[in-house]
Parts: sequence; C-alpha cells; structure tokens
Amino acid sequence: MTEVRTTGLEAAASNWRHWQPGIFPVWAVTFLALGLSTTALAVLDSQLGAYGNSLGLPWFGGSLILGLGLCGTVLAVARTRRSARFLLACATVVLGALAAMGLILLSGQDSLQSFDPSMPPLLGAYVAGCAVLALSLACFVPAVRRFLARVLPMQPDNFVHAISIAWTVQVIGWVVLSFVPFNRPLLYAMFEADMESLASSETATLVSLCSTLVWSIPTALLAIGFPLTRNLGCALARLGLGSVRWRGISIGFLVGIGLAVFITVAEQWIVSLVAQTGLPMTEAELFEELASLPTSLMGAVLLGLSAGISEELLVRGVLQPRLGIVLANLVFAMAHGLQYGADGLIVVFLLGLLFGVIRMRLGLAPAIVAHAVYDIVLVVAHQWST
Repeated sequence: MTEVRTTGLEAAASNWRHWQPGIFPVWAVTFLALGLSTTALAVLDSQLGAYGNSLGLPWFGGSLILGLGLCGTVLAVARTRRSARFLLACATVVLGALAAMGLILLSGQDSLQSFDPSMPPLLGAYVAGCAVLALSLACFVPAVRRFLARVLPMQPDNFVHAISIAWTVQVIGWVVLSFVPFNRPLLYAMFEADMESLASSETATLVSLCSTLVWSIPTALLAIGFPLTRNLGCALARLGLGSVRWRGISIGFLVGIGLAVFITVAEQWIVSLVAQTGLPMTEAELFEELASLPTSLMGAVLLGLSAGISEELLVRGVLQPRLGIVLANLVFAMAHGLQYGADGLIVVFLLGLLFGVIRMRLGLAPAIVAHAVYDIVLVVAHQWST
C-alpha cells in the first residue's frame, strides 16, 4: 500500500483556518504597514504637487478605524485583567464628559461662523449631556445588564458586553444631540463656517475610500479578538464568513439592484414624507460638496466595494451578533448622522435592517454584495443624471 505524504504547502493550506499568531507580531506588522503606506503616499503627493499635499490626510483619516481594532484587543485583555477593565471604564467616562462639554459649548450659538465662547450655554444642554452619560454608565449596573440581556444577545455578567452597550448608547446619543444646536447635520455647519478642509477633491475621496477598504479588514478581525481569543477560522465564522455559497451571492446581487431601483424611484416620495415631520433634512448641494462623489465607473466601483466591505464587516460582522439587528443598525445609521438629515438616516436604517436580515439568513458575503451593488448602481445613476 502506497503511503501518501502531504507536502508542507498542502499542510499549510489545509490548516490556514487554525492560524493564530501572537498579538504583538500582528500589531507590529499592522502599524508598520500603516506607517509605510502613509509615508509613501505623502511622498508621492509632494512629488506630484498637484493636490496641495492633501492625499495623506484622507488616507490617515480612513486608517483611524484601526482604533476600533485596538479597542477590540483591549476588550479581549479585559476579560481576565481588572486593570484593563478599569482603564476602559475611565475612558468611557472621560470621552462621555468631553462629548458633553462639546455639546454644551455649542448650545445657544446661532452658527459656527459667529461662534462666541462667552455666550452662556443652555440649561437643556447640561441636562441632555448628563442624561447620555448617565445612560451609558448605567450599563455597568448588574440589574440593568440583566434587563438588557432579555432583549439583546449579551451576557449580563460579561464586562466586554457591558462596555460595548455603554459605548453604543454614547454613540447614538451624541450623534442625535449633535443635530440640536443648529437643527442640521453638524458637518454642514462646520463647512459653512469656512472650514474649507472639509471640502474634498475627487482624488482625495478615492484615496479615503481605499484607506477605509484596506484598514477595515484587520480592524474587523482585531475587534472580535483575533488573534488573542480566536484563530483565523473562528474569527471568520464569528464575522459570518465561515462559508460562502454562490446562491447567497446571487441573491445579494439581485437584492442590491432591486434596492437601488426602488430608492431611485421612491426618493422624492421619501423626502417629501419625512419633510412633513419638520426634522432636519439632507441638503443635497452641501452633501455633494462634502462627499465629492466619483465621476468615473472605476470610482463608483471603488466606492461600492469600500462601503460594502468596510461597513458590512464592522456593523453586520462585528456589531450585529453582539448588539442585535436593531441596535447595531441604529449605530450604522448614526455613523452617517454628521452628513445626512432625517430622510437619509431613515433610509440608511431601513437598508441596514435588510442587510442585517441577509447576514442572518445567508451570511456576511451576500450582505456585502448587496450593499456594494446598491451603492455602485446609485452612483452610476447619479453620474448619468448629471
């Protein structure tokens, strides 16, 4: 009987899912890649001299999401170390207090163009700021966690779950309250206050999209505990990428096209319906100046891939299994709250719910395809209309 021997490459290929390197080599390689790529882009930009040294900023801005991955690593450490738990709790209080101070400073101002730091803040700002901070800190109370565990997929005695909910409450609360001072998305007020740096060229937008796409992948893996508590196979399964089937991919593709057609047809109806509520609305001209949407087919594809992969990885992959579909998609909608009004946020939330259902039923890959195709079709339709 002939003995069949497995080569080193074949053995490595069959065991790649069990890959679990040390945390320090992973972070060393990640930060080395970040530093080299950012430096190379800055040098290239200065050599070209065509964009006023503007490309490094959007690249680095997109890479800031690596901070979420760092938080995931710290959370994994916090499972067994009280010092890490203490530091995270302190960070929650400090960040919440800083956000409250920002809201209080903005209250009572007519606009950022005529910002007057001596103007006394409104009492409502104090109350709202304290309320959001108190609600987030309440998530550390055992009785509150036990109550939340009835409706959320969380373990009431797990500190990691508790602080995840606390941070979620803060994100939702502060974005909602950011509408209050000027009754519009905060980026619009900042843009009109002569903050030209917020305006983006199309090239800078493409660089930012590349940055977000590249860094969202290690961020998602690190945020769920790879490689501290999960090997690569377990991490992919946790994200919803355990297995990919062509049937699911096909369904995602068709759903993406269908959603894009529906939103294009129903856009005016949605806007007019939400406008009747009196809530702040998306200002199309300002949004286009801020976003600087791609004008080429390649740019549209890049935008779709960047949004589809990064947002689905981080929201439906990382957050949804922990926060549940509704709360995770509230975070998803609020992540767009600095640039969209109520009409845009409602659409984003409903789309997120549908992508979340696809992720639950078919896995993350079909949700990524649906999201990417939806964005590509909408951007191409916008290019044709203009």
